Amino acid sequence: MTGIVRATQKILAIDIGQGTQDILLYDPAQNIENCISLILPSPTAFYSKMIERCTQDLYIYGSTIGGGRITHALLQHINKGYHVYMDPEAAASVRDNLDRVKSLGIHIGNPPHDFNGMRLFIKEVDFPLLQQFLSNFAEDVDVEIIAAAVQDHGVSAEGKSDREFRFEVIAQRLRQDNTPAHCAYWADEVPPFFTRMTSLVKHLQKDFSGRILVMDTAFCAVLGCIEEYNSPSVIVNVGNDHTLAVLIKDRKIEALFEHHTGMLTPEKLRNLITRFCQQHITSREVFNDGGHGVLYLNPGSVSYEQIIVTGPHREKMRLTGLPVIFAAPGGNMMLTGPLGLVRACQFKCAHQE
Repeated sequence: MTGIVRATQKILAIDIGQGTQDILLYDPAQNIENCISLILPSPTAFYSKMIERCTQDLYIYGSTIGGGRITHALLQHINKGYHVYMDPEAAASVRDNLDRVKSLGIHIGNPPHDFNGMRLFIKEVDFPLLQQFLSNFAEDVDVEIIAAAVQDHGVSAEGKSDREFRFEVIAQRLRQDNTPAHCAYWADEVPPFFTRMTSLVKHLQKDFSGRILVMDTAFCAVLGCIEEYNSPSVIVNVGNDHTLAVLIKDRKIEALFEHHTGMLTPEKLRNLITRFCQQHITSREVFNDGGHGVLYLNPGSVSYEQIIVTGPHREKMRLTGLPVIFAAPGGNMMLTGPLGLVRACQFKCAHQE
């Protein structure tokens, strides 16, 4: 087991999932146990509650954020007889294809001039709100970097499915460099097809003048686990939406597997993880089953010493009967993602030209 990374800069790390946003105010002058951490509802969770409580027509504008619960809440709102208007950027939270958003009964564009309903501005990271909250505890959020993790499938110009495109992008990135931190981007490095990350950066730059790093939630969880366990391992992140498994050797990804958590029973998960480790499963099989795929960067048997598990649905892995270890970097499973983001910042700073 290795010690928790100690970056040299003060970092606000925010891992944004479907259910929660896990926040760490990382201060290198403090032990990790003394750094401020918060577990709060995710933007899609609390915005969906605001929509559910709304009893009038609704106009939503602002950033592209994680949809999920928001989409469900909007459809319920429309079914109650209310009108919903969204600006194009916010509407991409529902679907990347705005014609599909319109087909759901949502109006794209500004509301009519006589609109007197609820106006809701949405964004992924509300830095001023966090500053205000922590100021009540005499805490200055004088950070040099804000690092945020979201899940962004990307938008394919060729019209590929989001499942197929997401996995192609991951595979291309890891073939260039299979270090997990290579999947992190500074603000000026974010590919334009990552519309959610791009929108997050654009809106955050209005509130914060320092450096911004963004990363996929699955890979920051992997990085967080590596900080605690450095020997050859299988790391499994059982998230609310996706389950990602990676084979790690020498702190690099040797193989990767991704599926949808809701489609995996403990029995099925055991079978897939076992076959994945034996390299007896194909990407096409996983894709046809509704998942994303499998990537073997170095074909051949890969030995591992342990199975490390994290994520909000990690209990599924315990029920598989496989010998698993629940990750708890910094003594807290919920810090896996934020500490992975801190590690990504350290890696990116150290490898700048």
